[in-house]
Amino acid sequence: MDNLTAKAFEKMQKREHLLRVLRDQMGLGRISREVFRQEVSKVVERYALTDNEQRAYDLHNKITDQRKSK
Repeated sequence: MDNLTAKAFEKMQKREHLLRVLRDQMGLGRISREVFRQEVSKVVERYALTDNEQRAYDLHNKITDQRKSK
């Protein structure tokens, strides 16, 4: 796995973790729905993949799927 793909995976893991934390906080009533929506948009914007990272991630998935199907 090259550096770009690793960086894409790291970004996606951080994003999913932060979104999970926000969902849990809203579920427990610690934050309102409005604050939840604002924070979600901040997280998604901050950890969005660049075009190159997205291409590297898609290529990695394609190669992985080809290996699994053999």
